[in-house]
Amino acid sequence: MRTRLLTAALFSIAMLMLATPADADDRPGGGGGAYVDPNGNPTATAGSGGNGGGSSGGGGATDDPCEWQVVIEDDFEFGIYDVDSLETQHSATGRWLQRWCPGIGAVDVDGYFLIPEGGLVDPYQLALDALASVGIAPPAIRTSPSENGRLYVQVPTWLWLDRTWWQSYEATANAGRVWSTVKATPVATTWNLGDGGSVSCRGPGTAWRAGLPEDASDCTHTYRTSSAGQSDGTFTLQATVTLEVTWTSNVTGGGTLPAISRTSTLEVDVGEIQAVGTGGGR
Repeated sequence: MRTRLLTAALFSIAMLMLATPADADDRPGGGGGAYVDPNGNPTATAGSGGNGGGSSGGGGATDDPCEWQVVIEDDFEFGIYDVDSLETQHSATGRWLQRWCPGIGAVDVDGYFLIPEGGLVDPYQLALDALASVGIAPPAIRTSPSENGRLYVQVPTWLWLDRTWWQSYEATANAGRVWSTVKATPVATTWNLGDGGSVSCRGPGTAWRAGLPEDASDCTHTYRTSSAGQSDGTFTLQATVTLEVTWTSNVTGGGTLPAISRTSTLEVDVGEIQAVGTGGGR
């Protein structure tokens, strides 16, 4: 759906234009057309329509008297706004062009009078692109007793994640001189223990070390039954981490994106401690 744009005091009056969201922009220049040549003179690779007629482009038809002109040199300095949201609009290069025909003036190009050079850029879409590129591996699960050995019924099992993994992750996407950066920060872990139990922990959990009291961690689980009755003799221990996502941009304030998650699983053998009794014989 097209929305209107408002420029600040263009030709001493407010101009209304039509635009579409970035990366799906169907106006000329939205797919990389309508640029200036190496000498700084406007040229166009997009077709020219409207009242101007004819074809456009550097080295185009010689009977076309119309030309591209730079109307706005820097949209950081001369703002263009969406009249509905009042959010600023930006081209990939910061420049905006118009098609000018002698004796007519500015003409529309496929319904538009102002063309973003290099395309209209949507910083929110850039943030989504950046988030899609963030590389976050599944976290490493740690337990005490050790996840490499055997866990035991009636013995509290401490649960935590590798501390080197528990950090913020960032990525940036660019379109011309516009950029957006996302930051994904882990905040909570949900543990499914495989025996029907679950534990929710704010944070990665506390790593066990000798000398810590048993209540030093609030992220523990006590198995009541062994895993011997399972088809493969183990329980599936699963940790799912929720990461909150924020984004910033050099052209807008940014905000939040939907949370993401990462999940790790581990097969654990839960056994029973066999009591050995000693008693006096007759």
